[in-house]
Amino acid sequence: MENSVLRGLHRGDGGQESTKAFGEVQSAQRGVCDVKKSIEVNEASAAKVLELVDAGLVQGLGQPRPGEMCVEAAVCFALGLPHDDDPQCVARALREVMVRLNDADWPSDAARAKGLRKLAVAQLGSLGVLDEREFAGRLVKVTIGKVLPQALRGAAAKCGDVAQRSALEAAAVRCEVEQNREAAEASKTTARSASGGAVAVDAAVAASTYAAAASDYAADAAACAAATVSASGMAAAASHNTAAAAAAAAKVFAGGKRAKILALFAGDVLEILKEMGAPGCQWLPLCEVER
Repeated sequence: MENSVLRGLHRGDGGQESTKAFGEVQSAQRGVCDVKKSIEVNEASAAKVLELVDAGLVQGLGQPRPGEMCVEAAVCFALGLPHDDDPQCVARALREVMVRLNDADWPSDAARAKGLRKLAVAQLGSLGVLDEREFAGRLVKVTIGKVLPQALRGAAAKCGDVAQRSALEAAAVRCEVEQNREAAEASKTTARSASGGAVAVDAAVAASTYAAAASDYAADAAACAAATVSASGMAAAASHNTAAAAAAAAKVFAGGKRAKILALFAGDVLEILKEMGAPGCQWLPLCEVER
């Protein structure tokens, strides 16, 4: 099935994605980190993270130099950890979002850093604190209810057939109202039937597919007992696929509009973290200080 290929992706070499089963590569190290106490973070380390993010972020892991790292590697650098994309203080599900969102096709490294700077701070200290199943469930609703409609309407704008434009708009409205897997699957079917604007339509199909996969994983996570490795893995897979959906949706557009779609998704993730009382949110005022 198509979803079996798209589900559970992780960062591969050079920031690319691999279809290897979720967790195979990281199970040994992350399985230990998930049950240990999160590495300690404080306001000073949060400020250092922000300084490094503002120096610029790159697609892929990068090199351990300011302005040449991904967002999670920048956190590792700030905390004095080895060069890696696992800061050991970020909840697994949230880390998956950060890695995938960092590796999206932002129009520039400066746009990537601007779009992720608040999330880079808000994620700190979430390991062992954030309810990952709830986080994933909320994120799926946001993805289907807000991200997919943007992708579908963007594709409709590039579609010359009036009936197809109307069908894409109807699919967008259904996603906004229902915010569930059925709406995401229906939007995929509708987008596939559209013609014209091939790149935009393909991106909308991909976004819908990732969103449906995310919904499946979130349901699996909800069915698991809380605070288990299985629940964490399912929540992480769901979260990763929501960010993959946002990255695909952004490809419907170009330039500043693409950056706006990704930044809006990052903002939605931030709002979820605020609502859930993520500890890193206490340092968000640092982001408002003139630098």
